[in-house]
Amino acid sequence: MILPRPAIRLNSRKWRLPPEARLVLACVLAILLFGRPKPETQVADDSRSGGLNLHVPYRTNYYFGGRQVRGTGATVTLGAAAGLGGWASFLPFSAARPAQARSCLVTAPPATPAGKPPRDIADDLPGLYGAPWVASVNGYLIAALHVTVPRHAGSPPPQPVLQIYRQGGPPAFSQPVPVSVTRGNSALLYRMFVGGPITCIDLVIPNGAGAGTAHVYYPFRGRLYDAAGVFTVQR
Repeated sequence: MILPRPAIRLNSRKWRLPPEARLVLACVLAILLFGRPKPETQVADDSRSGGLNLHVPYRTNYYFGGRQVRGTGATVTLGAAAGLGGWASFLPFSAARPAQARSCLVTAPPATPAGKPPRDIADDLPGLYGAPWVASVNGYLIAALHVTVPRHAGSPPPQPVLQIYRQGGPPAFSQPVPVSVTRGNSALLYRMFVGGPITCIDLVIPNGAGAGTAHVYYPFRGRLYDAAGVFTVQR
């Protein structure tokens, strides 16, 4: 004969938690209720740009295409260091190292030259005597006006005016920009620091050529992009 199981009555006094356990349980509940992570605020992701603080805005109306920047941007090669001449091939590798420059993303803009002294076109390099250089990049027209590079390497180049056009009409962006010049025995780097819809431009012009390739670095939606452009001189 199976007897019915008696109902079990729990003594509430025996199951009451000690004060220490109640304190731990209260802390756990507080962490669960109030320690939830808040939604992340959108910030510029500089982990893909070598940890650089690029201060890129989250949204702009300019999209020049290209690809997202990885690391610190592209290093450009300008041939053997200027001044080595034909002896470069007989020098040790360390001495005949090609002239290279890191991207404008890791370079500070130069100081603005004071005034604009009168110039003679004969004092400037061919094609770089004040003529405009223009590129079409993903439907935008980018124009660098008054591009001038003195023949003498010690003379600072004057500032050009950078303009951006979209689908005709007046320029949507126009301002003077500081520049720096790096010379190699096969090409010249004309670097423009914009700091607007475009962060900066590395324009590599083969010596004596009327066209050059450029890395156009610009911010878009909290990321930094590198768009390729071909600038040609407008004679």
